Amino acid sequence: MNFDPAVPEEMNFEPDYLPPSSDVVASFLAEASIVRTIVQGSGGPENAEITDTGLRFVRHIMATSKSMRFGFMPNFKDMNSIRETAREFIRKCGGSTLALQRMHVVMQDN
Repeated sequence: MNFDPAVPEEMNFEPDYLPPSSDVVASFLAEASIVRTIVQGSGGPENAEITDTGLRFVRHIMATSKSMRFGFMPNFKDMNSIRETAREFIRKCGGSTLALQRMHVVMQDN
């Protein structure tokens, strides 16, 4: 019996590594950060403690929201609504990096 398998002369043992797209990772992190800040400013679904910086950011979102101009307030007690508001904020800012920069500027204490 032959126990030696047929092995090609050159085998590549390196795994196929596809680096993650930095845009996808950055947008995911930006969305998560903005969602967390909205929850800190509104109390979120669990009615958590509201922080001053979070409240400042929620007020900014409400003041610049298109739906607020027509009298519709986003439901900050629903996580899906919070995520959609965060995505809208990122789109309005022109990208995840700019949205995070704008969020930090708004949250700064003057």
